[in-house]
Amino acid sequence: MNKKQLRNDIILIGSLLLVAVICLVLLLTNRSRENLIARISVQNEVVETIDLSKKEDADYYIDGLKGKLHIHTHDGAIAVVESNCPHQDCVRMGYVKESGRPIICAYNAVSIVIDGDATNDVEI
Repeated sequence: MNKKQLRNDIILIGSLLLVAVICLVLLLTNRSRENLIARISVQNEVVETIDLSKKEDADYYIDGLKGKLHIHTHDGAIAVVESNCPHQDCVRMGYVKESGRPIICAYNAVSIVIDGDATNDVEI
């Protein structure tokens, strides 16, 4: 393989990677933040519905299967800030503001799912 062909291959691969990164950034930054609804379920039964598009700070206390969860909303995002579960995975998830990324506390059988405008959501 000569140097000119190798250089052209590198330019082509670099250009394709650059276009892919730009497309990914545009898709992720243009995701809809309107009409986001968080549905909190205990044992697959919705117990609370929260409109995240209002971007209000609020606290919610949900009775799970084995204890209470303290849930907080802030700037259009939702998080479990306190739970009695042993592993604290739900607390470590932090604030979530996009659909397709649920918060689950298996110990308490609580799930938080964000639904939004599906036209701009990206699923990977």
